[in-house]
Amino acid sequence: MILGITGAFGCGKSTVLRFFAARSWRVFDADSVCKSLYDSGEKDVLDAVRIHFGAAAFTPDGRVNPAVLGQAAFRDPAKMAALTGVLYPKLTEKLEREIAECRRERRSGAFEIPLLYENKFESRFDAVLTVWAPESLRRERLRGRNFTDADVDRRSRMQWSAETKLELADYAVINTGEPEDLAAQLREFAAAADLG
Repeated sequence: MILGITGAFGCGKSTVLRFFAARSWRVFDADSVCKSLYDSGEKDVLDAVRIHFGAAAFTPDGRVNPAVLGQAAFRDPAKMAALTGVLYPKLTEKLEREIAECRRERRSGAFEIPLLYENKFESRFDAVLTVWAPESLRRERLRGRNFTDADVDRRSRMQWSAETKLELADYAVINTGEPEDLAAQLREFAAAADLG
């Protein structure tokens, strides 16, 4: 199975991805891929960051600072659009290569993509799994990662709602913060997926 994983900011998508990695599924993390593009030194990526975000988005040694860049991008939708216009073609190319590898190897793959529906990626997958958590819990988790409520609000405005993603998904898991409960849901899903 080639599985797309999505959900709102702070719902626990990375925890779900680690579950599949532990089962030897091939895994893909869109956020990590985008960060790797900053580290790659590709001129068009670095130029886009420099033009739209300036020197403040770079560390003293000339590397992109993803934390500073993220804060700035989520404050300005036009700058975010300019940045994703450079990153997303590269992300899409890598995504398609990884999916093709999974199919060629006949290996299950789990692909975590926060903006899966927003970018119309769903048709690339055999199924989409949405991870859902209550907003209050998502905010609590994100505060623990030093995000303010204003940060969460800005990021949430650039994504479809948690409820919309839940309605659109083929499958869903509810992550209320109890690790064993989430693991049980994922084991049940994985067992069914492996049979299919």
